[in-house]
Amino acid sequence: MAAGTTKTTTAASEPKKAAAPAKDPKSMNLAQKFVELRRACPEIVKKQHSDGVKYTFAKIFDVYELLAPAMNEWGVDWDIVKEVATRHFENGDPMYFSTYTQHTRNGDRVVWVYEADLTLRWVNVDNPSETQEITLHALGTNDGGPDKAKGSAWTYCLKYYLFEKFNIDQGEDDPDHSDHGSDAPQAPQNGRQNAGSSRSGQTTTQRTNAPQNGSQGQQRTLSPAQMNRLYKKAEACGMTKEAADKRILEKYGHQNPAEMTREQYDEICASLDAYAQQQNQGGQDNAQ
Repeated sequence: MAAGTTKTTTAASEPKKAAAPAKDPKSMNLAQKFVELRRACPEIVKKQHSDGVKYTFAKIFDVYELLAPAMNEWGVDWDIVKEVATRHFENGDPMYFSTYTQHTRNGDRVVWVYEADLTLRWVNVDNPSETQEITLHALGTNDGGPDKAKGSAWTYCLKYYLFEKFNIDQGEDDPDHSDHGSDAPQAPQNGRQNAGSSRSGQTTTQRTNAPQNGSQGQQRTLSPAQMNRLYKKAEACGMTKEAADKRILEKYGHQNPAEMTREQYDEICASLDAYAQQQNQGGQDNAQ
């Protein structure tokens, strides 16, 4: 009886813990909601997704399977709102795709390369004016065509970003889905890979370790085709080549216009386009 009395007294004397207050998503900001999303996605269980691939790995759908319900519960949404090419053709047009020939033990094959910067925007559903944007670099290859190269780039880019963003435990690094370990591409000759056909039938050459204008490393001068494009835009505004060169010198300090960075080149081309459009809308008086 004494032991029983002691146990009852001890239990009765222990204060009851107050229940944690329920969290209201409508009163939370994005940072607070991200914390809850991390709690909902502690780890991914890898699976064998194909009989032809002997190892296990996580697909982006495995991430969505955990993340989507939590996003719905806590009121978070995201979308890709911008896609910007990081490489350009010599005439200045954006280049999202290029190709190279890969030499394998099973013969040659054409590999498509997709590359772009993607802007991802997070939105607080309960306060849509609160957003957060981040730029991701997407790079993917595939020998099945440009659509598969883009799909590979977006999938890998988003999957690994979400892994890092929400600290999802995936064990060791995931191997690639395609088992091409024995099919490594041949080393490029003279700093460039084999030429291939890109969009609209244009032929492009993918360079290796070649910095873009405005990037780190030795700066490349603008090509004659790019400068010819700029001068045609200037001509449409009623400017001579000499006048365009003078404007570049005054604005950017380049005696040689071809030494402009890619950003400066894009800026002055956009400025000339805007001026030409303004002329077309307001009459041709300034073009005489």
